[in-house]
Amino acid sequence: MDFKNQHSGRDVNIFSEIGDLAAVHQAINLAQGCPDYALDERLKNFLIEATHHDMNPYASKYVLPFMKENLLEFNLRRANPIQLTPDEISIVPGATYGMYVAFASFLEPGDEVIILEPCYNTYVPAVEIRRAKAVFVQMDGIEPDWEKIRSALSDRTKAIIVNSPNNPSGKVWGTEDWNQLWELIKDTSVVVISDEVYDLVCYDGREFQSAFHHQEIKKRCFCIYSFEKMFHISGWKASYIIAPRNFTEAFRKIHQYLTFTVNAHAQYALGKYLEVFDISANERFFQDKRDLFCKLMQDLPFEIEAKAEGGYFQTLTFNRELYPISDKEFSELLIKEAQVASIPYSAFYHDQKDTGKIRFCFAKKDETLIIAADKLKNAFERIHAE
Repeated sequence: MDFKNQHSGRDVNIFSEIGDLAAVHQAINLAQGCPDYALDERLKNFLIEATHHDMNPYASKYVLPFMKENLLEFNLRRANPIQLTPDEISIVPGATYGMYVAFASFLEPGDEVIILEPCYNTYVPAVEIRRAKAVFVQMDGIEPDWEKIRSALSDRTKAIIVNSPNNPSGKVWGTEDWNQLWELIKDTSVVVISDEVYDLVCYDGREFQSAFHHQEIKKRCFCIYSFEKMFHISGWKASYIIAPRNFTEAFRKIHQYLTFTVNAHAQYALGKYLEVFDISANERFFQDKRDLFCKLMQDLPFEIEAKAEGGYFQTLTFNRELYPISDKEFSELLIKEAQVASIPYSAFYHDQKDTGKIRFCFAKKDETLIIAADKLKNAFERIHAE
């Protein structure tokens, strides 16, 4: 059987490649956004509690009713509330799955989707599997380049993907960004796919702005959230999608024939946890980790052009005079010499362009970050002495 490639993505993605190399060298993994500390005991207990209920039937109508009620209430409790109705929410097994199904609900072969770079590496395959074309627009630093986006729009443009807080840059979109986007697409039928999985981690007083907060964009968008990122529980594979009713109906027509819902016990535990989860404390927790990480990097041959505005990741520029190699080669050097893993920034561009930057995850134990910094310092001293 001759299996043809369905997309242009690498056979082994960069996260698996770096993860495997890190394992070989027993490196501290600051490459992937998976915390290395235990989940909240309350969430564990809610999951145990769920097993004592008779929850063998499927969760009805795509969302366990208890989860639906608590999600509606949780989104109203935000500092900037999102008002939803039950028919605007779907529970899905992971954010990437949600994006694929969203595209499957409207994207046709030959359509175009604008992707802002740098971007997460699952976006392009999600477009290409639908036989659509990805149109790339590189941001101006971490800011959207509105003129380039305008130029990229065509009669074939069916969607644009926005990611805020952004992975990898940490950029958080504000009201003016959403207004600028609306000015560009208001006379089109372009759908906004808004990846908002880091919605609960915005720093330095920044307020999260969803596509659903915009009174016009909310009428034609899919917003993607992740309980895994919200509650730092990598591996649970549980997310939710919000969209206007007609979009949700189209989404569910496909979703129902794939997985229909997420297991009821996890929905129960996550729904209960929504009642006690403290958004402000969560943001302080991660902002402290971001600040600690940046402080630890100050005396190393890196430059922090800007602290992450949100998300789990910090971008660092390395000294190209001291290290005249590509970002991928530098990332591999750190794994082999310092036993610390990062992701080369080139992985977030479709053409793998060399950037002189790497991305670290700071969603780790404080002691993990401190040990990693010591390993980097010792490695740089050793390399310079040779």
